[in-house]
This record gives sequence, structure tokens and C-alpha cells, in this order.
Amino acid sequence: MGDLENFLKDVGAATWSEPLWTGLIEFCSQMGFPMVAYHHLPPMGATDEGRVRVVSHGYPGDWTEKYIRSKLFRIDPMPAVAFRQEMPVYWSEVINERGHGDKERAFLANLSQAGLGDGLAIPAFGPGGRNGYFGLGFGGARIETGRGTRTILQCACQAAHQRYCILMRESLPVPPALSQREIEILEWVARGKSNTVIADILGLSSHTVDAYLRRVFVKLGTTDRITAAIRGLGMGVIRGYVT
Repeated sequence: MGDLENFLKDVGAATWSEPLWTGLIEFCSQMGFPMVAYHHLPPMGATDEGRVRVVSHGYPGDWTEKYIRSKLFRIDPMPAVAFRQEMPVYWSEVINERGHGDKERAFLANLSQAGLGDGLAIPAFGPGGRNGYFGLGFGGARIETGRGTRTILQCACQAAHQRYCILMRESLPVPPALSQREIEILEWVARGKSNTVIADILGLSSHTVDAYLRRVFVKLGTTDRITAAIRGLGMGVIRGYVT
């Protein structure tokens, strides 16, 4: 059984990704999972949108190479299913789940044929929708894990993901600076309000709202409302919730 408290201390002390990753591998191994995979999933609108990062340990080399080279993460249903669950879910349960599309079923068939055994699919949530996915493999047949053990694993993965988000933030472009009024208007745009409605809500003229919004478009490098809202959310410029 891994020591969660010490692992979390090491996570908090990590100043670059390598010790964070090796620490997670060691912790998962102690918990009975010799296979560890991590997907870093930037949100829509982020400056690194579409740059899914995948690292793995303990998986067969040919499978890992094929997975990354062929971008199989685009059709792998494990992450999507994991994000719908309140607890980590077994791979075998995902494989047996109904409702997968043709591409997803083909992927799962290849996964079964690869002989990777069973494992757990674990979601992790980050700032501004910058989420992550962990695939922890038993290295063989399914081993029943209790809710407490799965919660420990979920906590460990969540902490590692959050720390990685912090560490990689320095490598990302700085989001454009919007004024408070520009942020306020863009948040209303994200809620689907028209310029006229926004003007009524804020006590401004429609022309003033339009002028502010044009400045937002320039700063975010777009010419339409939908893209501006998506980029505002993905870059963390505006809030993704209603207050």
C-alpha cells in the first residue's frame, strides 16, 4: 500500500515534471499498478488547444508507439467514460458498456487483443477545464479494489495533475489582458446574450457594447462571438460559471 501523505508532500515539492512522474509511477506500483498512463487535455480555446500530451510507463512499447503515432487517444472512449463517473471505473466495464460508436468499438477490440489486462480509468480536473486522464493497469487480470483504495488513487492522480498544470503554466503564452468591463461583457456573450440585451443589463448603449466587443476580438485574435467566448474560457480569462 502506497503512502499517500508522503506522496502528496513530494507532489507539492516537485519543481519539474520528471520527479513528479517518477513519483507517481512508484506510488502506483506500490498500490498494485505497474502500468501508468497520463493524458494532459488542454481545453478548447486554450493557447495549446489540441496538443494532447500522452506519457506512459509499463505498457508494451509497440502498443504505446502505435497509440501515440496514430493518435488513438482521439477515439479511445476510456477518458470520456471516466469523466462521466463519480469513481474510477474498470477498463473491462468500459469495454462492456453499450453505446460506443464504430471507431470506439474497433479501438476497444484492439485493446482487448493487445492483452494489456484490466485496469482503472481515472479522471482528473484542472483549472479552466484543463483536465487529465490516468489509465492505471494491473498488468493482468482484474483485481478487485475497494472504494477506499480507488479514492486514494483518485486523490493521488488529481494531485499529480494539478501540480503538472502549475509547472507547465510557465511554458504557455500569457493570456491577453482584458479590462474588467471587457471581461464582464465577454462573460455575458458566453451566456448567449446579444449586444442589445447586454447593453440593457449593464446600462450601456449597444454601440458601446459593440466597441468593447471589437476590442475583445482583437485581443483574442478572432472575429466572431463564439470563438471569443471559447477562447476566453479556455485561457481562463473569464469564468466558466454563473455568479
